[in-house]
Amino acid sequence: MRTKETRVFRRPVYMWFPVVAGVVAWICAVLVVGLLGSAPVPAFVVAGFAVFFWAIGWDSAIRSTDCHVSFTNILLTTTVAWTDVRRVNIQGGLTVTLRDGSELNSIAFGGSLLGDLTGYRTHRPAFRQLRQIHRTAHASEPGGGRQGPVQRKVSFAWRRLLCALAVVYVPLVVALVL
Repeated sequence: MRTKETRVFRRPVYMWFPVVAGVVAWICAVLVVGLLGSAPVPAFVVAGFAVFFWAIGWDSAIRSTDCHVSFTNILLTTTVAWTDVRRVNIQGGLTVTLRDGSELNSIAFGGSLLGDLTGYRTHRPAFRQLRQIHRTAHASEPGGGRQGPVQRKVSFAWRRLLCALAVVYVPLVVALVL
């Protein structure tokens, strides 16, 4: 039985460190507005770092349903059907190899020297769950899988970006006006 439940995979340290850095950048921007009220440009530039840190930390994730898997890397999301996935791999970072030989990967679950040395311990829970979902999707696919070219859907997360910009910049504008 297929469900519409979306599973979201994020690495906690990779997620929270950039979020904390973004909050620090935003606080610095507020302080710059307070100290340099007549020159708001530096505050807006520093606040831009808060949005950047949010985009690489909180927004970067792997999302999966019973039918599709999506990789979000800095506001761009690539979605493919599980039937277009040949295998889920953890060597060199968590990747999904498609039927055409191309790979999808995530910044948050990328490769590193430390990961190579430790066997990507922080990636293993996501790897095991994604591999199981992939196996289940292929077992339930009638006729041996999909034929033809791999269908990728690439989308830009403008709504999430707009919300992040509003959260970061609206208080700065209010502080400048007051």
